[in-house]
Amino acid sequence: MSRVLLQPHTREALKSGIDALAAAISPTLGPLTGLVALDDAMRKGSPELLDDGGTIARRILQLEDRDADVGAMLLRETLWEQRERHGDATATTAVLYQTVFAEGHRFISAGGDAMSLRRHLEAGMKLILRALEEQVHQVSSVKAIEQLALSISGDADVAAALADIFDVLSPHSPVEVRDGGRDLQHEFFLGSFWESKVPSNIVFEGIIGNRLQLSNTAWLISDFELDDVQALVSLVTDVYEAGYESLAIVAKSFAEQVVAAQGANKRMEDFTLVYLEPTGLVDEQEAALEDLALLTGGQVLRAITGRRFEDVNHESLGKSEIAWLDRNRFGIISGGGDAEAVGREMAALERRFEITDDERRQHVLRTRIGRLRGGSALIYCGGSSESEMRYRQELITRAITTMRAALLRGTLPGGGTALIHCIKLLQAAHDASDDFNERAAYQILITAVQAPCRRLLENAGHEYPGVVINDIARSDNGSGLDLYTGGLTELHQSGIVDSAAALMAALRNGIGGAALALTVDTIVHRVNPPLAIEPGGLPASAKMGNIELR
Repeated sequence: MSRVLLQPHTREALKSGIDALAAAISPTLGPLTGLVALDDAMRKGSPELLDDGGTIARRILQLEDRDADVGAMLLRETLWEQRERHGDATATTAVLYQTVFAEGHRFISAGGDAMSLRRHLEAGMKLILRALEEQVHQVSSVKAIEQLALSISGDADVAAALADIFDVLSPHSPVEVRDGGRDLQHEFFLGSFWESKVPSNIVFEGIIGNRLQLSNTAWLISDFELDDVQALVSLVTDVYEAGYESLAIVAKSFAEQVVAAQGANKRMEDFTLVYLEPTGLVDEQEAALEDLALLTGGQVLRAITGRRFEDVNHESLGKSEIAWLDRNRFGIISGGGDAEAVGREMAALERRFEITDDERRQHVLRTRIGRLRGGSALIYCGGSSESEMRYRQELITRAITTMRAALLRGTLPGGGTALIHCIKLLQAAHDASDDFNERAAYQILITAVQAPCRRLLENAGHEYPGVVINDIARSDNGSGLDLYTGGLTELHQSGIVDSAAALMAALRNGIGGAALALTVDTIVHRVNPPLAIEPGGLPASAKMGNIELR
């Protein structure tokens, strides 16, 4: 049995839930804000203090009012997607979503057409995105990188560390964040590395520490399922006689007798044999093999092409001067690949990264580009307590995600200023239209683009946000209010910037999500809906979410 909620109650219920969740998140917008305290009955001790809109949304699992809960969960999904993909601008997304829905609800309740309004809102959103593109600045100097990091994180120590890292490394390079120590520290590592599984730990016997160093190594790169011990002995002999000091075999799997043969090889004092199995999904494994072949100058030997293990000799193998191996990954510092071929492949991957919007595909491409470029960094986020280290680790992880996007896509004037400078364009489009629904859509968007800056000023305790917004709108593009000095300034020069990718995504998610929600006509409640602990993470057995929208 289900309970059905119809209009006019549907949008009222959605608005109630959206307002409730947005009210919990919007206080985190801007540099001068307060923390949000979440009191969970399952937690012991004091409430959890948070300043990240995405995490706040994630912690709110359900509202007591089931009708309002539908609106809250719609917004929750949108905010978590923004948080995971872009690391920043969740509060801006929440404010845009709330404003567009509230203004649209008022218009529809007065007799406006919901579907027509949605189409015009989405058309107006594209107009804003084009206007934002014209305001984008590329980050090109170390000072600008540090200003960007400070604007994102609000922590001078974190900003200095990230500026140093991204000055040395590419935006695609891997940066790992770990807790440990009392101070914030970071270090760099040369070369490229791959995640892997070691089928037997026998290779680490007698080694001090957890890392095995390899010199003058031959690399067999394949998707073979190795089970031929005689062919293995033949290959090891061939490689040894060719003058190599070690052989690394990358394969899909290793039979027990082949693993046992590795133990027999330990008796060779001047030769090392190691086995490696790529990890990850199929596309990640394929990418790992291709990159390894490029960097070592070898070939990917595939069973499907008819290649056989018993036919392999040292001439078809890759090579490296220096490599290393631990229980979870391996790396190459000096490979034998063709530098020009590696450069061409990197350029091709970067072009593909630029044109894809698929999050999964972007992740694989970023990993490959970073691996081929070489170099990585490790940040130790120290703190005086476990909770402080956990908070700092989360802060740095979010900042890295946002930094990558900003370094690749550029920055926009911060504090909602870039959106305010779109008002003139929206007003012109409003005045040029004679369609009732289209004019309403542009008026809603004019209100919406002011909302983030207005909320930011309210959070900072400003008495006259409307006056400030008018001053910004009349100023040149790029000018905005510096909350610390109280005067208008050129924001890029002052380092008050937002990630262009994050802000544009917030615009798409906030306006697009609200426009879609305005067209919801009916809510059907299930009797015992599954509870989504994680956004988008319903139980596998659930064929639908906890709501049905019609």
